[in-house]
Amino acid sequence: MKNYKIITGFVLLLLIIIIAGCAKPKVVVKEPVPVPHEEPVRPHEAESPPFFPFSPKVDRYSIGCVLPLSGPHAELGNKALDAVLLSARTFDERYRSPWKIIAQDSRGLPQETKAAIEYLANIENVIAIIAITGTAEAADAAQEADKWGVPLILITSKEGGSLLSEYVFQHFLTPRQQVRAVVQYALNDLNNAIFAILYPADDYGEEMMRIFHEEAARVGGKVERSVSYDINQTDFTKEIDMVTGNQVSLARREAAKKPEIKPKVFIDFEALFIPDSHRRVRMIAAQLAFFDVMGINLLGTSLWNSPHLLEKGADYLEGAVFVDSFFPYTFYPEANDFIDIYYTAYSRDPENIEALAYDTAGILFTVIEKHGVQNRQELVASLIAMDYYRGATGTTSFGYDRVSQKTPFVLRVKKGKLEQVR
Repeated sequence: MKNYKIITGFVLLLLIIIIAGCAKPKVVVKEPVPVPHEEPVRPHEAESPPFFPFSPKVDRYSIGCVLPLSGPHAELGNKALDAVLLSARTFDERYRSPWKIIAQDSRGLPQETKAAIEYLANIENVIAIIAITGTAEAADAAQEADKWGVPLILITSKEGGSLLSEYVFQHFLTPRQQVRAVVQYALNDLNNAIFAILYPADDYGEEMMRIFHEEAARVGGKVERSVSYDINQTDFTKEIDMVTGNQVSLARREAAKKPEIKPKVFIDFEALFIPDSHRRVRMIAAQLAFFDVMGINLLGTSLWNSPHLLEKGADYLEGAVFVDSFFPYTFYPEANDFIDIYYTAYSRDPENIEALAYDTAGILFTVIEKHGVQNRQELVASLIAMDYYRGATGTTSFGYDRVSQKTPFVLRVKKGKLEQVR
């Protein structure tokens, strides 16, 4: 009898071990791991093809993530990690997920980003890496991925990163894609072809101004004036006067002569492009109304997309149009499905970064499984050949430059609310 109990106990223990062993691990490493900084050994480097899988121990089910999990952008990084884990169906007890997610904290710093990519590529032997970077780290991340021959999908607004390496892809709505969509909507749907630009005197504002000029010219439009302002100012009287061709100051002089008559401000453009944050746009819109600069359409970029855009005083934004890569109240079924499962998992609504991270991971999972990808070389080739992927951020494919080709959500302010018009 005693022996029977011993045997029974041994069998139960063995069953527990077997069941535990069948569960696929999902590993999240949030602390950077020190790695030796030797040069990679790349056999036959001179003869190697463009996509050379020099790491023979790649785990096709391991996906690395390089995210700012601490520091000033920690909230952004942790939200993205939540979305990647959700995309891997980590919390779905009905699905035995094969994916192992290994996250490294970049702290938003170039050196930490490079060290994290090196560790994931050579120690964890991941098949691919998802990275969220600012403009300062994007180029370093791309060069590091090229150095170690690991596919890297960058979620960044910085253009040009994918041109630094054939291993690097970019999944983000680029500045040019945003401006092109805004200009086309203004021309085709609003019948506007004459524009003006009011932009912040920083790198982002100047880039957007330049691109807008190019895109307007491409479709036969015309930019009457481009006026910049300091990024810290709150009074835009001078700039509004300049962008209207001094019509505001002229109207004020007329008002001084004949106070009983309200002079009209004559505007020689149909739409005003303002590539700035929702806070600045609210201030500018209110001051335009104060100076009676009316009857024009306001156009913007994804920086406008904030829950605070339509707070008190948003009447001045009625009819304004901007674009983004995600809209939580869209009529796209894939986006609605994502919103539902995200809210169920985290009890909060997802935003742009979560949607992009969710789709980026989903693209990798789908391509690896659909094409039976076994190594990094095959993954790069499969991503380039990928048909349109339908996800929370719409349809996605990669162009010849490995930059995602996406159709932006065109959003319009109507009766104090946002609506998707395209």
